[in-house]
Amino acid sequence: MTDAIASIPESAEQLDALRRRVAELEQQLSAALEDRDIYKHIVQNAPAVISRLTPDGRMIYANSMCEQLVGKKSEEIAGQNLMPILYPGDLMRAVEEYFAIAAAGGDVRNYELVIETHAGERRTLAWNSYHRFGADGVLLEIVSFGVDVTDRKRDELERQRLQNEVIAIQAASLAELSTPMIPINADIVAMPLIGSIDPARAQRILDTLLSGISEARARTAILDITGVAVVDTQVADGLLRAARAARLLGANVILTGIRPDVANTLVSLGTNLEGIVTRGTLQSGIAFAMQQHQQR
Repeated sequence: MTDAIASIPESAEQLDALRRRVAELEQQLSAALEDRDIYKHIVQNAPAVISRLTPDGRMIYANSMCEQLVGKKSEEIAGQNLMPILYPGDLMRAVEEYFAIAAAGGDVRNYELVIETHAGERRTLAWNSYHRFGADGVLLEIVSFGVDVTDRKRDELERQRLQNEVIAIQAASLAELSTPMIPINADIVAMPLIGSIDPARAQRILDTLLSGISEARARTAILDITGVAVVDTQVADGLLRAARAARLLGANVILTGIRPDVANTLVSLGTNLEGIVTRGTLQSGIAFAMQQHQQR
């Protein structure tokens, strides 16, 4: 009784102080509840899959995006192990590796896993998780954040595909622009031409041809135009220039790979091929050149 009487405020001032303290605590509690509701709203509507799991994988909480993937509300799946649902069949093996890593090293960062939604669609999620322990050091739960990276990875693959196409086109263009000089024997060289020939490339062809003839001391140069896409006045003029320049170095020129359409073009252009031996194929041009040298 004495203790009870002692606990009663001795004055109005003490009673007012107690009331102010109670009001202060109520205000703090109201602010804390408001903050809790705000954070709960943020987590619930975050653009990521957020879940809380028991150490053995049973669901404690699932936010809206997680509910959408599963097709059920959080309260409906509480206490259930969702791993076989989200990772059926062949997908489960990767999940087991994920949990093994988590168990051995704790938190996991940006670990990609493929899940299967309740609609049967497979999506790739990048998971981050951390372990929450109690005061006694016992693991209480695993909190996981999963960001859907399916579209991003698809875009990355598409960009990679386009990049590979560009690289392939560039490689083809470089191959097309190259003008290899192929020695057939000590007296004969051949230059297969591929692709289109513009003035700049025509000059490179001429330079390569003259350099090759001079270095090899060749007596016959075979220009094969089987792979030239278009033969027009410009191309024809470049070939004639090459032939005239080769003759100045003492080498004859054999033009091979003249298709019927190319022959018609050269005729319609009035191209003067005087002094240039022509053959239908590179093989026949080589055979002719070797026969001529054997007769000398």
